[in-house]
Amino acid sequence: MTEHTIADASLPSVITVGCANFEAVPRDKAATLEKLLAVTRDAARQGCDLVVFPELAINTWGICADCAREHRPCAWHVAEAELAQGPSSDAVAALARELGVHIIYGFEERDEEDADVLYNAAAMVTPDGLLGTYRKLHLGIPLETDRFTPGTSLPVFETRLGPIGIQICYDFYHGPELSRLLALKGARLLVNPTGRSALPRAVENLKDSTLVRAQENLVYAASANRVGTSGGTTWAGGSVIGGPAFPGFGQVRAQAGAGEELIVATLNYQQLAAWYDWLPWRDWRLGAQLPITQLVSDEFAALVAKADGSS
Repeated sequence: MTEHTIADASLPSVITVGCANFEAVPRDKAATLEKLLAVTRDAARQGCDLVVFPELAINTWGICADCAREHRPCAWHVAEAELAQGPSSDAVAALARELGVHIIYGFEERDEEDADVLYNAAAMVTPDGLLGTYRKLHLGIPLETDRFTPGTSLPVFETRLGPIGIQICYDFYHGPELSRLLALKGARLLVNPTGRSALPRAVENLKDSTLVRAQENLVYAASANRVGTSGGTTWAGGSVIGGPAFPGFGQVRAQAGAGEELIVATLNYQQLAAWYDWLPWRDWRLGAQLPITQLVSDEFAALVAKADGSS
């Protein structure tokens, strides 16, 4: 992995990020994809370098009676899923190349070797094409485990905008160690494509979680949520972009309401780097405080060994 600092001179010091409050067209992937491309064009007109869409943005996300009954992906969802390099990613990549933007969107990814294995994935598309996908690690039981297989890796994507880490929904809210690992691996932007339903205080929690993940890792963070009622669920919206604002703490840079909307925020890595002048926590945790990092690793290893019965 390439070694970068937050204010690496080889990377842009300022980037503009857009997050879409986005509603899928129920069970119409082609129409949904056209909407996604249209929002991306609007984002490019507003100066966005990166456009983020929600979890499973191009698919109908929600309870599927057939998947639930069979405890595996139903025939319709298997047919809907695509390989990472598929028709949808080709269309998105063509637009990314035309507009010179980066795009992250959620979709149902089909395994390369077993067409009946599906992942809840997010594609990282750059002006140079599909860079890769992140496959959600923490799956909700049984809503997601009836349909999806969990991922097995935690990549940091090296882009022209800098290193980007992706987590999906529950990964982000209840997996703080994932954000910490991505930051230690060099990510300076955390992206959360999410499907947060309209539970009480859902929007407030989305904002708070995004700011906390950003502040505790001294990075910027962006969460893009679904809206509308596709899939039989009411989605909360409230997409948000934020992070530390030296010399102060976490600050919302842009936040959406409950309807379809594109929010845009400019992120300044020179300002973010001022935090590291005072609190270079990544250098410490991989340097003078390396014993603490080792302790955390050992504690996790001991928990794993106990859980799988090897100790």
